[in-house]
Amino acid sequence: MLDRSRYGVFLALCAALLLLLSACSGPQGQSEEYRLGLMEPLSSPDRFTAYLVLQERVDVLNRQGGVEVGGRKMKIRLLVEDSGGTTEKTMSAMGKLVQQERVSGVIGPFYSREAIPVAAALETLRVPMLTPSATNPEVTRGRTFAFRVCQLDSDQGRALARYAHGELGLRRAAVLYDEADAYSSGLAGFFAEAFSTLPGGSVQKEPYPAGSTSFLKQLMRIRASGAQLLFLPNFPTDLAPQIQQARAAGFTGVLLGGDSWDTDHGFHSLPEVQGAIYSTDFAPAAADPARLAEAQAMAAKNGASLGKNAALTLDALDLFIAAARKVGSTDPVSLRSGLASLSGFEGLTGSISFTPGSGDPVRSTCLMEIQGGKSALRARLNPEPR
Repeated sequence: MLDRSRYGVFLALCAALLLLLSACSGPQGQSEEYRLGLMEPLSSPDRFTAYLVLQERVDVLNRQGGVEVGGRKMKIRLLVEDSGGTTEKTMSAMGKLVQQERVSGVIGPFYSREAIPVAAALETLRVPMLTPSATNPEVTRGRTFAFRVCQLDSDQGRALARYAHGELGLRRAAVLYDEADAYSSGLAGFFAEAFSTLPGGSVQKEPYPAGSTSFLKQLMRIRASGAQLLFLPNFPTDLAPQIQQARAAGFTGVLLGGDSWDTDHGFHSLPEVQGAIYSTDFAPAAADPARLAEAQAMAAKNGASLGKNAALTLDALDLFIAAARKVGSTDPVSLRSGLASLSGFEGLTGSISFTPGSGDPVRSTCLMEIQGGKSALRARLNPEPR
C-alpha cells in the first residue's frame, strides 16, 4: 500500500544519489555471515511489529545454526535502519547499509515514496532489494535489482473488477477517490479501466480534494447514477466518514475497498461497513497452518498480533534465503539472479513467482469480507497470466 505522498522530488533524489554514488563503491565478495539490511519506518507501530517478528525469526534460525548456502552454514545478520522521514534520511540509511554495513540485500523500504529512490540507487550499486509493501509500479519498472513481495495496484484493481463483475454480477460501479493521492487515484484508475472494459460495465469516477471531510455532493451524484457498487480506494482516516455519509445519502449497494482497508483504524466496527469486501495480500485462513502458528507465536512473544506487513516481511526474508540457497552464494549480483529465478515459492502470504525481466510477483489476491467488526476470507483469486 502506498502512503499519501506524491513523487515530485526528482532533483532532490538526483542530488542525494550523486552524493551517495560518489562516496564509494558497492559491496563485493562474500562474508562468513549472511548480512541483510532492513529499512523500515520505526516510528510506525505496525512496521515496528514487523521488525520485531523478523528479528525473532532470524534469532530462531541462528539458534538452529543458520542457513545452508553453498554447502556451508551461515548465520544471518540483520542490520536495521530507520527509513522514515525525509528523502535525505532515507538515502542516508540506504547508504549506511550498503557502504558501511556491506549488506548483500535490502528488505524494504515499505512506502513507495521511499522505495522508488532507493530502488534507483541500488540498481546502480547492483544490490537487490525486496520491498514488502510498496505497491507503486515505478518501484520496479525498468529495473533488475528491485523486487516486491506484495501485489501491485494494477493487479488488485483488475482482480476486484473481475470479482465484482463475474462473481457479484454487478454492472454499474462508482469510484470515490482522492485526486491528489498517488495510491488512491492510481488504484481508482486501474479498477475503473478494468471494470469498464468488461461486458456491460460502466464506471462513474468522483474525485475529491485532499483534506475533504464532506463527500455528500459526490455521493449524491453516485446515488443518482444508479451505481450498484462503490469502490473506495482510500485511507482509513477518510473511509469512516465516506462510508457513513454514503449510507446516509441513501446508497445501499456493495462497498468495495483496496488493501488500504487491511489496517483497521476502528472503521471495521461501523454498522455501515458490515458486508463490505476488500483486497489484501494476506489472509490467515488461507495460510499454511503450521507456518501461521509459528509466525503468530513469534508475534505474540513480542506482545503483538500478526498483521499483513509482518507476514509480508517474513516472506521477504524467506525469499532472500531461498535465493541464496538456489545460487549457493550471498554475493549481491548472484543473489539477484537467484531472486529472479524463483518460481512457486510457498510463503506465509501465498505462492510467489517471478517472471523473467520483472521484479513484480505473480501471486494470488485474497478478498476479505467484514462481518461483526472482523474480517473473514471470502475468496482467493488466482493471478492473471503475464
